[in-house]
Amino acid sequence: MRPFRLALVLLPLALLAGCSGYTINHDYDVTANFSRYKTFDYYTSKKGTGGTTSLMDKRVRTSVEKELQAKGFAMETKADPDFLVTYYPIVQDRKVRTNVRMGWGWGYRPFYGGVSTTTSQVRHYKEGTIVIEMVDFKTNQMIWHGAAVGALTGLSSPEDANEAVPKAVRDILANFPPK
Repeated sequence: MRPFRLALVLLPLALLAGCSGYTINHDYDVTANFSRYKTFDYYTSKKGTGGTTSLMDKRVRTSVEKELQAKGFAMETKADPDFLVTYYPIVQDRKVRTNVRMGWGWGYRPFYGGVSTTTSQVRHYKEGTIVIEMVDFKTNQMIWHGAAVGALTGLSSPEDANEAVPKAVRDILANFPPK
């Protein structure tokens, strides 16, 4: 009976770990004229990176730059750019609770009875998200926002991160500029 209960507890966790996908969401200013944006630079901010390392920051920055240049945007560091890019690789602690209820019952109408027990466990994990935002340089208003929620979750090695970050950034920027 004990291996059966252990299997019931571990099954939801295995399914959770097997879901390596992430969710892409984006939003943009519908009044912005995206056809006039040709050059970009990075927006410097005092905001922290949410628990990520400078190596992760470098991976995201390199991927953003590569994707934007592949879309025809040019990096402008000497003159005023058309828009500014800011990004946040964020890692947060999360938890998931699993409940397994097992029991045995007996009875015949109108008399019923039974015994049951519930086992509850809490598992902790880190969820990582990449956020990319675009700001119009002249108006200092946000024109586009995109995120890959869960893209940095479950990365166990630098090789995993080197593979996951460019894919997530590509998926986020697939919706930029809006059509």
